[in-house]
Amino acid sequence: MKQMIFLGIMLISLAFLFNSCLDEKSTVTVPTHPEDWNDPQSNNFHGLTALTENISFDGCQSCHGDINDPANKGGESGVSCYSAGCHAFFPHPDGFNDGNSPAFHGKFIEETLRWDILSCRNCHGTDYAGEGYQEKNCLKCHTAPGGPEACNLCHGSRDNAAPPNDLMGNDDPASVTVGAHQIHLTGTTWTTRIAGKCENCHTKPDQYSAEGHIDDTPHAELNFHGLATGNALVTPSWTRESATCNNVYCHGGFEFRKADSRYPWAYTDDVMSGNKPILSWTDQSVNQTFCGSCHGLPPTGHIGAALDKCGTCHSSVVDENLNIINKYLHINGEIEVY
Repeated sequence: MKQMIFLGIMLISLAFLFNSCLDEKSTVTVPTHPEDWNDPQSNNFHGLTALTENISFDGCQSCHGDINDPANKGGESGVSCYSAGCHAFFPHPDGFNDGNSPAFHGKFIEETLRWDILSCRNCHGTDYAGEGYQEKNCLKCHTAPGGPEACNLCHGSRDNAAPPNDLMGNDDPASVTVGAHQIHLTGTTWTTRIAGKCENCHTKPDQYSAEGHIDDTPHAELNFHGLATGNALVTPSWTRESATCNNVYCHGGFEFRKADSRYPWAYTDDVMSGNKPILSWTDQSVNQTFCGSCHGLPPTGHIGAALDKCGTCHSSVVDENLNIINKYLHINGEIEVY
């Protein structure tokens, strides 16, 4: 009889236990990481924790999967450090260092990063020498000063940072992105004052990460300064659609006023001016750069003079055959007389 009672009690207890298992239970969520774990501005940010507390990545991989597996789906947690949109650029695919591969990192930087390579520092170190998580030293290939941030890595050549090549690798001067960069950078028959002066036409960044350098503006921005404006004497303009410049001081976009001159006797009008031509950026023929293309011979508003007499007053600049004998003094923002 006692055995029957005991067996009955056991069956009833099992029934209660089984029934409790069938009841739907609410999930108890226990935070694995502290609040703001993914907020870069927080003191709890996981990147800061990994940096300061020397965390082993083995612990991360136990939940988030193999960090060296491009197919990583997130391990037991189902949350991949890559698919979450944070560490989306690693692991690198095969061919990342092969210039002939569709997966070459240069193409990736252009198409995906839009030239903003600062995220590469996260793994390769602030100086790209391999002192971050990833020990690959970018400086073994990028040997120029600045490493991967060198100006001529994205545009220009080994000689200087001006196109060609442009950002897309084009080297044709007929392209608006190449144009007459080299002529302006290396000096011309007429002057040396523009040589190497990118800042005459552009706001030249002092470093790769300078504000406004890598931004959402689709094309290069022209901000005329210095000699291009005659030191604020004129206001040049640029029209990309036609690839033309206008009112540039260097190309005759100037006006000198008689009232301000030390040599009023040389004026036939209140103003002495250049030709103010509209210049084609992609035309490198002599049609835009012959003597007399920038200003008349003599300039408009200047007293009449024979061509072989320019050197009489401008003897430090030009000879009787109209040869520029001192390019430093020609097109320099000053009126060089005697």
